[in-house]
Amino acid sequence: MKTEVIEIVSDAQLRKREKEVTEIVRSFYPTCGPVKLYRTADGRIGFQAQLTLTPENRKQIEKVHRAVMKYLGERRGRPKGIETVQTKLRLPKPVYAALKKAARDSRETMSHVVADSLLAQFRRKKSA
Repeated sequence: MKTEVIEIVSDAQLRKREKEVTEIVRSFYPTCGPVKLYRTADGRIGFQAQLTLTPENRKQIEKVHRAVMKYLGERRGRPKGIETVQTKLRLPKPVYAALKKAARDSRETMSHVVADSLLAQFRRKKSA
């Protein structure tokens, strides 16, 4: 089992919008309880809702997520302010397999694992 710890920061503006977001979620799941909105220390926005789901509800929960984030003015994808450059690498198959496994194990993207690994290596060389 994997555990991800996130730090929640206070956001009064989000709390003011919880009632409207609850109504959006109830349009999909009428028996849903109150929805709680939160912001993480790194700026991501999320919500907590108590829903009854079945395996067939995957598309429905995606619609709920899209509707809530659209209302909040948030987009999926990269966080704002992080500029990236698309790069193509030619890696030997064993290196690619190890990178893919490291990304899966850390629950991060392969790009994130590569960036963190390179930055750590550059820091070690700088301090040596």
